[in-house]
Amino acid sequence: MECYYDNLNKKLDKLQNKQQSMRKTKTNQQRNQFYPRTVNLTKIKFNQGEMSLLNKGLQHSIEKPLEKYWTDLIMETEQAIRLLEPKLQSAYRILATRKLKQIKTSSNHHNAEAKRQTYVLKNINNKLRKEDAMITKADKGKTCVIIYNNDYASKVHNFLANNNFQKLPKDTTDKYQKNITSTLKHCNLIINKKQMRHLIQKKPLPPSLNVKIKIHKPNNPIRPVVNNRNAPSYKIATFLENKLYEHLNLEYQYNVKVSTSLANNLTKLKIDENHRMITFDITDLYVNIPITETLAITKHLHSEHNDENITTQMLMLLETVLQQNYFSFQNNTYQPDKGISMGSPIPNTVAEIFLRHLENTHLKHILDSEHIIFYTRYVDDILMIYNTKYTTPETIHQHINKTHPNLQFTPSHEHKNSISFLDLLLIRQPDKI
Repeated sequence: MECYYDNLNKKLDKLQNKQQSMRKTKTNQQRNQFYPRTVNLTKIKFNQGEMSLLNKGLQHSIEKPLEKYWTDLIMETEQAIRLLEPKLQSAYRILATRKLKQIKTSSNHHNAEAKRQTYVLKNINNKLRKEDAMITKADKGKTCVIIYNNDYASKVHNFLANNNFQKLPKDTTDKYQKNITSTLKHCNLIINKKQMRHLIQKKPLPPSLNVKIKIHKPNNPIRPVVNNRNAPSYKIATFLENKLYEHLNLEYQYNVKVSTSLANNLTKLKIDENHRMITFDITDLYVNIPITETLAITKHLHSEHNDENITTQMLMLLETVLQQNYFSFQNNTYQPDKGISMGSPIPNTVAEIFLRHLENTHLKHILDSEHIIFYTRYVDDILMIYNTKYTTPETIHQHINKTHPNLQFTPSHEHKNSISFLDLLLIRQPDKI
């Protein structure tokens, strides 16, 4: 039995060593980050201790005193042990008891650092409250942004005005809930009665608007983020997203899913002194997606491999979901005069359908030429590497701005042989990136 415990202890030690290795890797990644951890857009002064805590990010969790989680820890440990095979439970229970005693007698649980951080956090919150400021997320990286509440609201209202959002006289959630229920009754080929019950929200609420600050753009504009989780169409949109990918078989010819795969691809790319990098941001993509045109594209793609009646029901459901484009902000309800819903599970898929159609019909000939040796896109962010012997950034910009009247592309050029894209800093060397 003692030998058995030794083997179990070795396994636990191995897991602990693995965790320590992961922490070191994470620390190295933080050292190599490009975006700052905190951006202060106010005149509020924070001392070194306050900045240190802010730089830990919005996801940092201050450790609670042991007495606040000790009982839960014991109960959760016992629950985990009971999931094991009966013959293993006694051995693991003895090991767990030893570990819990170590935690109980350890000096770490006195929590001096946590108490200090709690005190610092209280000071930060007092300063924010006194100056009427807030902390929100940046659009890129894991940066937290400190901004005055009035400036935050002003940026949102400017965005709403510039994109023709209309303030509705009342909340339309009940109306949209009835539309969803009615449409589902006509979609029996893609949704059965049992599924239908689970796809209708029981207590729907209007989507709520939050924003992220684009710290890498002049004047720090916003990227709207809408929480649709309790909206009438949320569950249907989730179901529909999976169905569309299943039925359309969308290819990722020009897309990048994660920055690590992009970095690997770029390191293998051969360039010379004539090549340059440029990025483009599609201005306010979601509010400028043409719904009617995108529905027609979706219908064409879907009908190629599916029954006509199923296609009709899919399009009926998709149109109902896309029409429910609204959100609340500061106790008011807003709706755009065009575009697709932000924050719902379906917009990314719909945007991909539309943008891939544009890439295949309007951009493919230039992307396959010697003018552009590399092109990739992540949602509305585009990276190109072009050859200065054959084209100029102005020519590229003019061409892509003509791909569709609804879309405008904002370029960012290299600076000292480098450019930022997603959470990467790309540096151009004589023969490689």
